[in-house]
Amino acid sequence: MISRNCRIALLAVCLTLLLCGGALAASLTIHAPEEAKQGSAVKVRVVIDEQLPQITFTWLGKNIAAPTVADGGRRIAEALLPVPVNAGKDLIVQATAGTLTGKATVKVLKVKWPEQQISVKKTFVNPPKEAMKRIDAERKKSSEAINRVTPERYWRGEFQRPVPGVVTSAFGGRRMFNGELRSYHRGVDLRGAEGTPIKAVADGKVAIAQNMYFAGNTVYLDHGQGVVSSYAHMSRLDVKPGEMVKAGQQIGLVGATGRVTGPHLHLGVNILGVAVDPLSLVPKQ
Repeated sequence: MISRNCRIALLAVCLTLLLCGGALAASLTIHAPEEAKQGSAVKVRVVIDEQLPQITFTWLGKNIAAPTVADGGRRIAEALLPVPVNAGKDLIVQATAGTLTGKATVKVLKVKWPEQQISVKKTFVNPPKEAMKRIDAERKKSSEAINRVTPERYWRGEFQRPVPGVVTSAFGGRRMFNGELRSYHRGVDLRGAEGTPIKAVADGKVAIAQNMYFAGNTVYLDHGQGVVSSYAHMSRLDVKPGEMVKAGQQIGLVGATGRVTGPHLHLGVNILGVAVDPLSLVPKQ
């Protein structure tokens, strides 16, 4: 759920068009939050009064094509955009539709990320040589999934919480495994007893459903337009690659597979390949 404390910035761009001998004003309006935290997701909405089928968003040097939908006599398009955890300056979103274009600036708010000490089996800190080929293959597969930008948009409206449990490990923390800095937490850990149903946060297509060395039984859902959610350490997988799922549909059960200290769900969200805090999208407890 995008923060409601953000003041909406409105930008209207008007062009003069000659049609049937009369002057008509075509407009493009960008609705974007005025500010956003490092590591958060930003929802941007564009309204145009031209009957154009597509709007292109430009963000972090990447272009995202979003189809427009009818809204009375206007057309609208939405996109989710990532604010990197290390974003150090204000970010600019540009929207283009035909000859119409507009920009809005999002002020980046810095976040002090926590540090977490975790004790696990040594094989999960320094994997044996025979496991490295598997680990490298799984990392490549995961990277391909989170960097894919599917043109279709499957997600609609607000995202849902996958399990009811509270957060036990926040997003963005420096993770010290057995005293060694090994990673930054690119998701959130949600409390859940073994066997608790896990539900899809939004409509999507199953990109990955398999066991992985570190993540255990894992599912990746492609929600379209570069938005991908991931669910790790599951005890059971209830979906298969290529399957379409609905928001709230059960995709598996909470477990303790992979590099864990106990049963829980690790939930991740990547947008355009950038990890963001899932709690900037799903409802908080």
